[in-house]
Amino acid sequence: MNHLSNDTTPENLLGSDAGNVNIASILFKTGTSQAEIDAVVWTLLKQGHRSALDYIFEKYVRLLYAYGATLCKDGALVEDSIQDVFVELWNRREQLSQTDNIKFYLLKCLRRRIVRVLSAVHREQTHQTLASVEDDGLYTSIETDIIQLQTASEQQQQLTEALGKLSKRQREAVYLKFYERMTYEQLSEVLEIDLKSAYKLIGKAIDALRKEVRFIS
Repeated sequence: MNHLSNDTTPENLLGSDAGNVNIASILFKTGTSQAEIDAVVWTLLKQGHRSALDYIFEKYVRLLYAYGATLCKDGALVEDSIQDVFVELWNRREQLSQTDNIKFYLLKCLRRRIVRVLSAVHREQTHQTLASVEDDGLYTSIETDIIQLQTASEQQQQLTEALGKLSKRQREAVYLKFYERMTYEQLSEVLEIDLKSAYKLIGKAIDALRKEVRFIS
């Protein structure tokens, strides 16, 4: 499923009677730093400004769906989980801790939601046994290769097919590390694993991709 249904909107989820503020004018005054923008928008959300929620939703909903699809092939479940994240975000807005990285916060929330739902359905979580890797520096050229492959259609197709052969856990890690450009520290936090395991997970995924994609050095 490559698109969200028309029902997945802030208005349909929450109604339209919440407080409002001109986000565009505030962002214009804030500056160009995404961290500054996120901090301001998050504060407005905590204060009950509905347009802050609208901004967050419009900016991140498709990214969240793309990430959710790496966790679960059930598009309806992914979409429902995204809806639940935004409903909870609004309902618990006054209790939210402050952040200047909204994307990172939402990715963590969505992952926990989907894992919780899948755990309830299947009554167990799958744990991956990972191969070891020693040095982040080993993969600097790999990251460059993967990013460059995204712009070449023929090579991108080959990469897509190779990614499809990875385990669900490996695809998730590759998506976060190379497409969302997360650090290993952020990756370990989102996946709820220790830093060493994050290195191992990416290492095993890269080894598998090297066997399938000749463009990756």
